[in-house]
Amino acid sequence: MKWYKIGILSLLLLCIASAVSAQGMNKSENPYYKPYFDSLKTMEWPYTFPILGKQAYKKGYDLPYGYGISGIYFTQTQEIVIQSILLGFNGSEQLDFSDFITFGPTTAATNAYTIRPDIWVLPFLNLYGMIGGGTTDTNVSLLEPIGLQTNQHFKASSFGLGATLSGAVGPFWMAWDNNYNFVDVDVVVEPIPAFNSSFRLGHSILNPSNPEKSLSVWAGVFYQSISNDTKGSINIQEIFPEIGEGGLINYMRDWATTLPPGQRVVANQIIDKMEDISNGIDPGNAVVDYTLDKKVASPFNIILGAQYQFNKNIMLRSELGVFGKRSQFLLNLNYRFPGFMKNPNK
Repeated sequence: MKWYKIGILSLLLLCIASAVSAQGMNKSENPYYKPYFDSLKTMEWPYTFPILGKQAYKKGYDLPYGYGISGIYFTQTQEIVIQSILLGFNGSEQLDFSDFITFGPTTAATNAYTIRPDIWVLPFLNLYGMIGGGTTDTNVSLLEPIGLQTNQHFKASSFGLGATLSGAVGPFWMAWDNNYNFVDVDVVVEPIPAFNSSFRLGHSILNPSNPEKSLSVWAGVFYQSISNDTKGSINIQEIFPEIGEGGLINYMRDWATTLPPGQRVVANQIIDKMEDISNGIDPGNAVVDYTLDKKVASPFNIILGAQYQFNKNIMLRSELGVFGKRSQFLLNLNYRFPGFMKNPNK
């Protein structure tokens, strides 16, 4: 039943561009690093971004360079719950089949690659964009009307926008990241939106001989919400490329007789084309239209991460998502630079 599999597959790339944002301004009260942070108070900040950067430096905060670009690898496995399904045939009115089709667990393993440019507009506010693509291997199980388990490989592209608020309290820093990400899949009518939100609390351990080098560690929580409705169409021959003779068709005919009149018409139209395929007859351009209502099985999970800053230009970070019905791993290489324009009046 690939007409609903494809819809599910598209959902599972929704978080492919989710990324750990740089923690932003940092400050340490450790007396060992006092000379370094005191030196920041007298340092000039001639660049336009972040705005108020000079004032933050005068208060002894260390800031990341204003501009950055990241290359991100992301992999994830999570479960999706299908709450309802509507079906139509060749553009006909879609009818509710939720009471007559039963899904088992649906899980997917996602691999994604994302580019993320960003800018610190203020010392505590980072804005970024995301563009990328990836693949998903999805395992779908159908319990009724027939038992079916299949694994499907699919591709999609994504794009999105996000913002991070960050700050420091004593030896700890906090970051609250939010983004909207959209996944574009050929068989889905329009890009599927997802909202991702995460909160991190961390601590940076500075290198004693060079405070520009540091190791940051953090823990936090990740939340994801996906659009409830996904609409699309797929050619019936892609759904059932091979169908055995006799028994399956007869069973489906018997199942269709138990349906209400409207659903029975749609089901029999689909079964007729299944029978054509079984008999070696070209079903033509017959398509099944669908609308899925779904949700993430577990919207929250715990995240644990670490970042090594080689210098103020290059940072390597990783993050692991655990617990709940989602597991994930992220690897992010970030390059930062002060900016192209200087502001002589600051």
